[in-house]
Amino acid sequence: MGQAYVDDHRFWLYKNGAGVDITEAVTGPELRDELSALSVELTFQAVRNNIKDRYMHWCNAEPGDKLRVLNHGTEIFSGTVLTVGLDGSITANDPGWYLSKSEIIFQCSSVTAGDAVRRMCAKAGIPAGAIDLPPTRISDAWPGSTPESILADILKICGAETGRTYRYRVEGGKLNVGPLTTESMIAYHKPTADQGAFDITLAKGEVTGADSMADLCNSVLLTESGGDAARVLGRAFNAASIEKYGLVQQVERLTGDENTAQARQRIKNLLAAGDRITKEREVSDIWGADEVRSGVLLQFKSNSYGVTGLQRVTAVTHRYGKAHRMSLTVEAYNAERAAGSGDTITV
Repeated sequence: MGQAYVDDHRFWLYKNGAGVDITEAVTGPELRDELSALSVELTFQAVRNNIKDRYMHWCNAEPGDKLRVLNHGTEIFSGTVLTVGLDGSITANDPGWYLSKSEIIFQCSSVTAGDAVRRMCAKAGIPAGAIDLPPTRISDAWPGSTPESILADILKICGAETGRTYRYRVEGGKLNVGPLTTESMIAYHKPTADQGAFDITLAKGEVTGADSMADLCNSVLLTESGGDAARVLGRAFNAASIEKYGLVQQVERLTGDENTAQARQRIKNLLAAGDRITKEREVSDIWGADEVRSGVLLQFKSNSYGVTGLQRVTAVTHRYGKAHRMSLTVEAYNAERAAGSGDTITV
């Protein structure tokens, strides 16, 4: 989209099915999309009634109204108004918000991950869309949990077995779940009608960030629960990483549906994913492109701030106005292990 035209984001407010364009009353709109969240959030300030200007009228937004953002007819956001401030501040979230609030009672026994998600959707009252998950068997019970937390548990098991990370969003009124892309994209921005589109990574503002071992894990214990006891079935660890950073251990519990090969692969993947130094970078200002969502891969040219090569976008804030700008949070794709990969695995 960014190559074809200059962005023209329009804001529509719907009451009882009837829509009105409120773009002229909207100031400072921001769209926040985080990989770890199920819902995308839109915030902006709407002009309140002004007795000195008869053309400035309150858009009359109320909690429960529907909001859409369109760019040349393409839907960028669709959601529900959650809060309306006396100062005109408005917050709206897409339908994924409901899956993070409403609780259900759900259980499944030795069903595939995809089937478990579809059954959960039926319980939660939302249609299941494209569900791309491995045939991992799920057996568990959630006696009063949000669909978001249930989905997180299922995807954690799938990720441990496949070594992949999964993205989940409610789009087109349906819950869609699938692995993050492994293909990079080039995001373009066209500033004016008489200028050509360019790769946004060529021009970026201030870069900040940190390298951290806070989320590092260099040992994984495999257990099987039974009654009040837990039996240790295996372990994966990296002695060099433990020597350098100290022991940071995670316990992985089997559900009873796994064979030995699956169990071994699971703790191997968990160790490989966890035994890393997190290198997170914040790009405070960069030209906007609607295609940039959480989870995409961008290719950055070499620079002195560590934002080089393939980077996974873990969070993005779009700022719409006279110019479409963004701020990004990125992490290096396929970062090196913290202290080599001399793992010891026993099951």
